[in-house]
Amino acid sequence: MVTAVVLAAEGTGNIINPDGSLVVILFLFLFFVFFLNRIFFKPIGRILDERERLTEGARVEARAAVGQFKRKLADYEERIRLARGESYRFLEQHRAEALARRGQRVEEARQAAASSIEQAKGDIARQTEQARASLAAEASQIAGSIAQTVLGRAVSGGGD
Repeated sequence: MVTAVVLAAEGTGNIINPDGSLVVILFLFLFFVFFLNRIFFKPIGRILDERERLTEGARVEARAAVGQFKRKLADYEERIRLARGESYRFLEQHRAEALARRGQRVEEARQAAASSIEQAKGDIARQTEQARASLAAEASQIAGSIAQTVLGRAVSGGGD
């Protein structure tokens, strides 16, 4: 082999000399290709293919899980939105009912107060009339008493 390099350097001769070692090298090359392919490259290829399949399967499962999560999240958010709307309607309905009851009670209280006021006015008017009648009788009696005292004699009440 050194002679081939020396001859190639001199420019005379061919670098590749097919001799017996070429057949051995060719045989070893084919043997190692077959041997390494069977022992090393195919198992590694199977492992890499399996890893790719598992990785892709995990990715698909992850995408499916994310999609399912998003669907459930949207469903929960929709349920929460509906529940909030329902609770707001419930609160508004009860607030309106409470306001109506309050208005009714205020009106009942007004009517009761007006009735009490009218009754008090009637009582005051009756008491006023009674007081006037009593005062008129007393005034007549006092006037008769004063007249009797001033005149010295009994005065008859013929003026009424």
